[in-house]
Amino acid sequence: MKLESTLRSRRTFLHLASLLDIIFLLLLFFLLSSDAVVRSGIAVTTPKSWSSLNSATGADVITISGSKSDQIFFNDKLITIEQLKKKLIKKQEEEGVALQVVIRADQTSRFGEVIRICNLVAGAGFSPILATRADQRP
Repeated sequence: MKLESTLRSRRTFLHLASLLDIIFLLLLFFLLSSDAVVRSGIAVTTPKSWSSLNSATGADVITISGSKSDQIFFNDKLITIEQLKKKLIKKQEEEGVALQVVIRADQTSRFGEVIRICNLVAGAGFSPILATRADQRP
């Protein structure tokens, strides 16, 4: 005795719900496993270096542009040296502040200006970290 099904077979039909579940799981996996890097809006070309440190999460960023006047930005806001001193002292008094400050200096910035800002950061009680680009070891 041969039994026949009254339902038509849909062999080309993909189960959309399970396919969407897989896509969302993959998306979640890639979002959680990727490095969350916050980039500054100020374009600078940092020098190359083969040495590296772990990223400083939650650290403030001081950017020094590579123009003739060496403009200084603190968390993407243009400031003067005097304002930077006040902001660093104020930051030190806050609770839960990261102990590092990342300094992104353009490779054409004056060396003396970069060291002057490093001294300000260290004098305020923070650890200055100089940002660089990755390079091959010599």
